[in-house]
Amino acid sequence: MADSFNNWQKIAAQVPGLTSQVVRKTAMDAKVNIQSNIRNNDQVDTGFMLGSVYVVTDQGSDYQGGDKALPEVAGPVDDQTAMVAVAASYAIYQELGTSRMTGRAFFTPGMDEARRSLDAGMKLIADKLGNV
Repeated sequence: MADSFNNWQKIAAQVPGLTSQVVRKTAMDAKVNIQSNIRNNDQVDTGFMLGSVYVVTDQGSDYQGGDKALPEVAGPVDDQTAMVAVAASYAIYQELGTSRMTGRAFFTPGMDEARRSLDAGMKLIADKLGNV
């Protein structure tokens, strides 16, 4: 992404509280984007995959689990990290496809959209800080 904004380490060192808020917001935005893509792709049958999208941050997780769910991913080690995951074991096949079915990406586009949100949030903080 040529127009991507990335001075993360410099900015985070100056205002870690603000950047951790941006991280958490971006992760939640990604979850919403992914769930929206699942709906838009008409990939809702039982609703399990839709409900299995979750976020893990330094402040906790909204993982739901269940009999058919993959184990929860290990949590972040600091407040500058968040994870977004799908616990439905078949989600990868829906995303990428198989030899018998075409994939209908929902995760990758959702994360790409969230990346633009992250870049915008970080740029706003950098602009307020001045020359970073």
